[in-house]
Amino acid sequence: MVKIPGLLLLTILGCSAWLSAAMAASDSEQELLRYTQTHDMIAFDGIPMLQVFDSGRVRVHLPAWKKNSGDYEYFLSAAELKMLKERLENPSVADFDKAAVERDLHAAEATARARSGQLFAISDNTYTHMTVNTGINGPARDIAWTNLQNDAQRHSELKDLVELADTERLLQQLLHHPKMKKLD
Repeated sequence: MVKIPGLLLLTILGCSAWLSAAMAASDSEQELLRYTQTHDMIAFDGIPMLQVFDSGRVRVHLPAWKKNSGDYEYFLSAAELKMLKERLENPSVADFDKAAVERDLHAAEATARARSGQLFAISDNTYTHMTVNTGINGPARDIAWTNLQNDAQRHSELKDLVELADTERLLQQLLHHPKMKKLD
């Protein structure tokens, strides 16, 4: 008999449940957004935390380490879906240029160091990953950033970074929507 470690078994079961649910999605639905936030100190189960479809259907996966862990689903109102699409189609998200923003960030950090002489470091990183597929600007776009909220707060002069952080805060709100119903 093969013994499977607990965390591996939990990951396998979680992934299989997510895949079953993902495959049950209607063929006519298009995924607009996939969002995940992970941390250095917390294991990632490989399942996106948030998926939003063009029908307004939202799937939420809260990992096992969360108090209210599990899989949830709800539908956005037409106004909520419109607001989300507008946010995702905003040039700061739809045309996000990571390399350019990183260059601007490094320049801003160098200026701050020269002015104050202070160094800033984060020991436990937070990783943001979004896949955005609004149908504009070609195929789905992957956007990944490390320590997004910290960088946006420290460098509010970087408009694209601040607007991406605002988008993430909106997505975090969708993870706790009042219409959420736990799936069996």
